Amino acid sequence: MVDWVVKKATAEENSRDSCFIVGMADNEEGDGRYLIFQCGLTDPSQQDRRLGFDSYCTLNEMGGVEYGGIREVLLNGRLLSLRFSEEVAESLEMDSESITLVIAPEVNLDLVRAGLRRVLHFGNPNEYPSIMDL
Repeated sequence: MVDWVVKKATAEENSRDSCFIVGMADNEEGDGRYLIFQCGLTDPSQQDRRLGFDSYCTLNEMGGVEYGGIREVLLNGRLLSLRFSEEVAESLEMDSESITLVIAPEVNLDLVRAGLRRVLHFGNPNEYPSIMDL
């Protein structure tokens, strides 16, 4: 079952906020469903490690922000499947731990793939997805 279609995506450095961002939205305006994955441009600090902010983070339209917690990422053609930990799915107010997105033909698939690889391999290796096929 497909949860929604990604019609707009970006992957870029945000030097002002010192992070790299991958954003996916279900419309051009970004005012509907969206997921944002981000990581720092530099290695996590000791303080980040102490506070548990030493990995990538995920944000969504519900206002949730969580660090780590993505267990699986699979890209099969233009079908992107993500499985989150129970805690992260709950915090992001998701209906289930898994979400399946279709990447629309007008979206640059290589940009999404490369961006997710970069973000999800940032920081604490214990938070890397156990299955990542991008």
